[in-house]
Amino acid sequence: MFTIHKPSSIPVPASTFAHAVTVEGATRWLLISGQTGAYPREDLIGDSSEQIEECFQRIFTILADANMEKTNIVKINVFLTRPEDVALYREIRDKSMDGHITASTMLIVSGLADPGWFVEIEAIAAA
Repeated sequence: MFTIHKPSSIPVPASTFAHAVTVEGATRWLLISGQTGAYPREDLIGDSSEQIEECFQRIFTILADANMEKTNIVKINVFLTRPEDVALYREIRDKSMDGHITASTMLIVSGLADPGWFVEIEAIAAA
């Protein structure tokens, strides 16, 4: 149902993602709102690593609630407030995704809705 596109005529992606993903035959789409590293009462989880891991765990919980898995994700958008977290994000993403490749966009932003949030991740899944 998914085809990964990495055309040889343009540079290879800088990390583990595809330039594009074709989705064919999907009957359900799941658009996951930006997830942050905050506990249920908005208490912040500690460092960038913990916040990134929490974001992915929340995304996986939402997928399970929709009877989907991480392999249904076709696009990830990440918003980081600290450029020094780029390599850390990529490392945690690659570990969390178990080799599943998606289309991806990463932005370094000046801030998120709460000044203690270092990362926000949203995803699109199809089944």
